[in-house]
Amino acid sequence: MSVAPHYLRLLSELRTYTLGHRRPPFNPLYADYIIYEQLHHDFMNRPRAGAVFLHGGLVWHLALHSLGFNHLPSVFDGISTEAVPFGELLIGNGSTYYDDGLSEEEIDFMCGTYYIDHRDGPEIVSWWPRPNAWNASGLNVGFWSARCEDWFQGRLGNLREGDANGPMTSTQWKRSLKFQPATNKIMHNVSAASYDFMTRASSKSSLTPCLIHTYDFCIAWTQT
Repeated sequence: MSVAPHYLRLLSELRTYTLGHRRPPFNPLYADYIIYEQLHHDFMNRPRAGAVFLHGGLVWHLALHSLGFNHLPSVFDGISTEAVPFGELLIGNGSTYYDDGLSEEEIDFMCGTYYIDHRDGPEIVSWWPRPNAWNASGLNVGFWSARCEDWFQGRLGNLREGDANGPMTSTQWKRSLKFQPATNKIMHNVSAASYDFMTRASSKSSLTPCLIHTYDFCIAWTQT
């Protein structure tokens, strides 16, 4: 796939968004959360940030919280001017494709992640649960439910009032979001059954199911 010259960007133009490393003891205040929200909003105004809306789950909702539902149609505008070379390179059937994508560091940043440097290694804490904690939680039911919204608004309100816990580790988040332990097993079984159904269905058509490994499970059809 040829890329138009005006889509090519220099790697030197790439700006890394991160809340960075901290030395212990680190006890962030609400002012630190405000700084995170400001940087988060700045990132969401980057051209490639449309990829956040395609990510799903809590990361998707954090994007909506920053920009609002009116920005959702922008994901249909195609790749941004930052897709090359900052996005994802996809190669298949002898063709090369580019798409906007998020790095692991950017996903961590979206969740408000800090790296606390201890002598025995960094401790990772975040204002919001990172995908590994969210996926294992009782709130991960495959869509943004009313319970998800209640939890989000409650956490946000407590942060603004200074009554909430600060950034937590993934282990702490998993304990906090346990709710119904069976939810994670149910979601795994649903995902496996969905993929099995679409794999069998593809044998009767000219379409092939292709797994896309984002933070959530989903299936895309590819023409063969």
